[in-house]
Amino acid sequence: MPRTPTRDAPAVPGVPWIATWSRERKSTALLDGRRGQGLFYFNEAPGDRDQFGALWARQSQRIGQGTAELAGIHPRRQRRAMEELLCQVCGLPADVSDLGVLWMEPITPGDPRSGFTTHPPVCVPCAVQARERCPRIRRTGVHVVRVADPRPNGVFGVFYYPRLAGGLVAEEPMDKRYDDGEVRWVLAHQMVMRLSGVTPVDLDDEYDRYLATSPAERAASLRGTTPRRRHHREAAIPSTFTAP
Repeated sequence: MPRTPTRDAPAVPGVPWIATWSRERKSTALLDGRRGQGLFYFNEAPGDRDQFGALWARQSQRIGQGTAELAGIHPRRQRRAMEELLCQVCGLPADVSDLGVLWMEPITPGDPRSGFTTHPPVCVPCAVQARERCPRIRRTGVHVVRVADPRPNGVFGVFYYPRLAGGLVAEEPMDKRYDDGEVRWVLAHQMVMRLSGVTPVDLDDEYDRYLATSPAERAASLRGTTPRRRHHREAAIPSTFTAP
């Protein structure tokens, strides 16, 4: 069952749940690598890796403390939003209908839609508010779709390689698929989701449908009773990737 974000603290109104705050500190102090095996933490805990074995960046959890950094994405919260299909804005379960999970993404002029995204899904009320309040969306417009089959495809993060004399060298951030052996050298900051079974929808129509939905039906969706909410978790760990 999808969890509500009480463990990580609820979202602050007006600030996306996956955004970072100035007092949420990053750390790579205990990061190292083994040739042929990839990155690891000296004091690695089970939560440091996702279900596919990729190692994730560490950042403390202090929602609401300091200044909101809207351009920053918190690795743990973004990952949870993708894995559990939580709304990126409020941190509660994203909206699900017979057509699938609700997704919205700002339009990037000149770039075709690829079917891959690092933007987690949304719930209908947050999508409507974001369309009205987000400067980027108001400037460029937004794609709104239902996704029948969202599946984790890989990660976006910093690529490292080991020095001969020891230690690591950081390269530019990049995307790596889970079935790419080099993913073991990427310290993940965001999960990349593959969106299949995409149906464009009208957000105003979605909001009307939401308002017409009974409280019991909304509660059932929030409990994750629809198979579509759990479907992406059935993906197997790629056989070409073995965590160190």
